[in-house]
Amino acid sequence: MSPMYLVILAGGSGARHKPLSGGATPATFERGADGRSALERTVARLGPLVGREDVVVVTDRRTGQLARVQAPDARILPEPMHRNTAASIALATVAVERPEGETMLVVTADHEVEDDDALRHAIEAVDADLQGADPNIQPPLLAFAVPPTAPDPGPTYLRPRLDGALRAGDLRLYPVDTYEPGPDLTRARDLYDSGTAYWTAGVFVWRRSAIRAAIERYTPLLTLIEPAYRSELALRAAYDRLQPLSIDEAVLAGAARDGALVMAPLEIGWRPVEVA
Repeated sequence: MSPMYLVILAGGSGARHKPLSGGATPATFERGADGRSALERTVARLGPLVGREDVVVVTDRRTGQLARVQAPDARILPEPMHRNTAASIALATVAVERPEGETMLVVTADHEVEDDDALRHAIEAVDADLQGADPNIQPPLLAFAVPPTAPDPGPTYLRPRLDGALRAGDLRLYPVDTYEPGPDLTRARDLYDSGTAYWTAGVFVWRRSAIRAAIERYTPLLTLIEPAYRSELALRAAYDRLQPLSIDEAVLAGAARDGALVMAPLEIGWRPVEVA
């Protein structure tokens, strides 16, 4: 099995995490018609790619017990409060001690996928490419992307640069030409109508050292979180100072501008966990 580990972001905040049924349980943890929650389906979908001890769930401390029940074999990494995905990934980067060259698979637990096999195959292809790369050369960060289904201003939109295609196995990777988190409605319509834009799928693959270097370059998150993460009180004080930003806003938009982000378009029947 490849030296890869899985970080599932189950923050319990944001529109797609809100309760489906009007109760207090965030949508990520609510069980659906198949008897499983989005978190449980995420673990079942991607857990087979890594060892049982290699699954980490980052969640708000208020939903920590729910996460422990639904992902009993995973390591639960509680945040004092939800400060969006940039803080969650930064905390996982410092609190989960792994070799710098390992592959870090990051996924948000707020979506569903119809073709699990295709997603797993794509992740394995990127992981194999990372493991075979020169350890002295920092590879780009990678975001999986899916075709948009509406001119929705909520998601992050990506557009590839088609003349710079790379390969990872049978998967095509493209440098990201534009990376736009949460555009306004007019811009979202323009991007959707262009026929060349994608949404991020909330699935990212990168070398651990690469995301750490990117977080350090574009944000002060590690400066605040790393000295504090071993103490609950200190970590809460650090989180009180954080501006809630997504990884898209805080890191990946900058990485795209600097040519350090690639995307892999996928057709996997992706859809968000809908809010009732």
